[in-house]
Amino acid sequence: MSAGDWFGAVPVRRVELVRMIVFGYAAAWLLVRAAYVRDVAALPARRWEPVGVLAGLGAPPDGVVVLAVWLVALVACAAVVARRAIRLAAPVGALGMLALATYTSSFGQVFHTEHLLVLHLAVLATACVVEPVADRDATTSGWPLNLMAAIVAVTYVLAGVAKLRWSGVGWVTGDVLQNWIAIDNLRKHLFGDWYSPLGGWLSSIGWVWPPIAVLTLLVEFGAPLALLGGRLRTVWLVAAWAFHVGVFVLMAISFPFQLFGVAYVAFLRVEVAEASLRARWRRRRTATGRSDRTADAGP
Repeated sequence: MSAGDWFGAVPVRRVELVRMIVFGYAAAWLLVRAAYVRDVAALPARRWEPVGVLAGLGAPPDGVVVLAVWLVALVACAAVVARRAIRLAAPVGALGMLALATYTSSFGQVFHTEHLLVLHLAVLATACVVEPVADRDATTSGWPLNLMAAIVAVTYVLAGVAKLRWSGVGWVTGDVLQNWIAIDNLRKHLFGDWYSPLGGWLSSIGWVWPPIAVLTLLVEFGAPLALLGGRLRTVWLVAAWAFHVGVFVLMAISFPFQLFGVAYVAFLRVEVAEASLRARWRRRRTATGRSDRTADAGP
């Protein structure tokens, strides 16, 4: 991708829709995870192992502070979706999500499922500050969307590298993946957690795992191909989404940011989909109106 392509013009509406979708997802995350954040805030201070931007804190922040950050972040993300005070709300929402995701990861388990969301919010918030406000029918620089897409590609490649560094050739043969899924589902079953009966059953069938393991690496190391656009992008996006469906089916592990497709919206011409849906809605309303008038006219 050349510099011209990186900063090439895209419809303002595309960037606007991507921003609304991602910040809308963040608002939903804040609501859905509210009880979890509350439970984490109630954990004893001895469990506090700060990471990331909170690494310098010797003790966890007070629960009232955590609640305040949660509320401010929620209001800010909702404001971005409603297109209100975006230049202020977007950075506040992005910083609030960064703080909360880091906070919940500072009590013994780092939830990498939120990392991509936080990075995408940071890119969109930065774009809100540095890019001039333009009419939705105009065009703007496409660098925020291209950067978001590049971040997606890098995260998948890093996941592939981590697998090979951790397991070496054992991953390619399928042995590591087979044992991993068997142990994960057994542990969940023994502790009364939600597990995958299908994954547990398939873990006893050795021949299915080598192709699955190889396909996993192809998806992860093939992520940069999506940056080339065209059919390669479409094939990779479908494969990446199917990969996460497979993880959910075989391990009962959910990556909602990917499963709902929000992680991939920067790759898509969402304004075209919006225009198509609006046109279909207008045709349906017109057809319904004609039917009502015909019924009112009577014989």
